[in-house]
Amino acid sequence: MATNPYFNQKVSTEQNVVEDITIEMIRMMGQDMIYVPREMIREDQLFGEAGKYKFKDSYPIEMYIESVTGFEGEGDVLSRFGINVKDKISLVVSKKRFEREVTDKRSEIKRPREGDLIYFPPSNSLFEINFTEHENPFYSLGKLYVYKLTCELFTYDHSTMDTGVTEIDNVQTEQNWITKEILLAGITGITFVSYYEGETFTQHYEVSGQTGQVQSSVLSSGIVVNYDPATRILSVVTDDTLTASKTIIKGNDSNARWYYLGVTTSNTIIPKNPVTETNYGDNDVASLKAKKEDILNYCEKDPFSEGKF
Repeated sequence: MATNPYFNQKVSTEQNVVEDITIEMIRMMGQDMIYVPREMIREDQLFGEAGKYKFKDSYPIEMYIESVTGFEGEGDVLSRFGINVKDKISLVVSKKRFEREVTDKRSEIKRPREGDLIYFPPSNSLFEINFTEHENPFYSLGKLYVYKLTCELFTYDHSTMDTGVTEIDNVQTEQNWITKEILLAGITGITFVSYYEGETFTQHYEVSGQTGQVQSSVLSSGIVVNYDPATRILSVVTDDTLTASKTIIKGNDSNARWYYLGVTTSNTIIPKNPVTETNYGDNDVASLKAKKEDILNYCEKDPFSEGKF
């Protein structure tokens, strides 16, 4: 039995009306987002996957937030590795608008791609596209009008962020912290004081003519992890801005001051804690407090009460 010719599902004028109404609704009820495509820098030939990515372009486009009651997913999860934020969000973007704003400028991007990012201004967050559904709603009047994106909060993986959008590029600036082992040298006339584990250190130039005295300006900063007096190696968590040798590394709580000679080893990437907005965890805070206030006294007679009992 043939379909009713007066309600033909392939009438382009009716399809255009539905598409225009869809676009208008997204513009009225949606939010301005930024679509950030991912590019592969280097491919791992052994595993057939990308060794490193970069994000260098950005395309503003409006999207409708389908999860209107709030972020979906598991939320903030406390695990043995700290607090993990597993927020998810569902977005709807017009197919026609995406082609006009993105595909016309980058012909190889036919639709929103899994792995690309969406910048969400209201929460200043980056979300990674996990899945793009292109058949929901299912061929209304014989045509597809929107893409439905399932996205999860992006976990920074040391990729290069150079989109030209300050809020997005700050992800790399703020989270590009790594552990380093730096070699120190003693300062003549300055009595050695050990650094506290967990304390913040700052790097300064020496005041001219005043040995061991630091200038007020801060060249770089970080967090002390450990100091080995035998090798004079200080383990720290810091960014990549430690300056030339013969500057002074100063412990902000211990007031320890040693000359900085250079970096011996750079190791693990340290991501930013999403709750405290710092690059260290609760264990660092507890370690610093214990050191400063001498909370734990490990003598045989009185190991925990500091001589009070």
